[in-house]
Amino acid sequence: MNRLKTHQKVRPWTSLLGKLLKLIAQQIEPLQLGKLFEQLQVEAAGKDPRIGAYAIEYNNPQALCFFIDIHPIFQSLVARYPRHSTLQFLDIGPAFGAASGLIAQMYRSDFLGPRLEVSVLDITDERRAFIELSYPIVNFIHRPIEMLAKEQVWDLVYCSNAIEHLIDPAAFIEKVLQHTRGFALFLAPYMEDPPLSLDHKSRIGEHLFKGFPVEQIKIFNSAAWPTTAEGLERKQILAVLRGGAAF
Repeated sequence: MNRLKTHQKVRPWTSLLGKLLKLIAQQIEPLQLGKLFEQLQVEAAGKDPRIGAYAIEYNNPQALCFFIDIHPIFQSLVARYPRHSTLQFLDIGPAFGAASGLIAQMYRSDFLGPRLEVSVLDITDERRAFIELSYPIVNFIHRPIEMLAKEQVWDLVYCSNAIEHLIDPAAFIEKVLQHTRGFALFLAPYMEDPPLSLDHKSRIGEHLFKGFPVEQIKIFNSAAWPTTAEGLERKQILAVLRGGAAF
């Protein structure tokens, strides 16, 4: 079973508190309740409210746009599986979880194809509260990929704009494929011109994926990765690799 049990055991009073909160929520106008929820999201993102504002106004829109850009390819991969099956999906380095939240909602039934059980894997626990509040059907796993058990494998793995932060992205990709049954999708800035963006340590291009089982590679423009103020055009690369884990 891939969904690691990361939540604490539900305490007896939790059910009573939930009923009380539901009664209170029923007395609040939906619009005001929605605004309150967004305030809770901002607070859950971190002590500094600027972190929550950044998540909602910048990071989440960017993450959503990246996934929308590659969704036709993602859907074509999902369509290879039986419609009424259930697949395990993992997002590595999910930021504030917007893409995973969208995927979990889109594929929570078999209306669009196989149902996906969505998990996210992050080396930091700082965004857990935001993700669990915003996307309660997404399972949060806090640990580096090196600490996953060998039997922990997923049908589809998604890693968006993370590998460029690594000094040795090839070693990371190899490790990811060991936990991938079907396909792993890697999205990253394409051949950034020096100096690299803040915290980026590697230039990602087709050369990185030589020697790996490549299904397809696509280079594309994205509104989420626009031309710089200096007029430098930027692109993204999507590499779809076949997994190395046994079925």
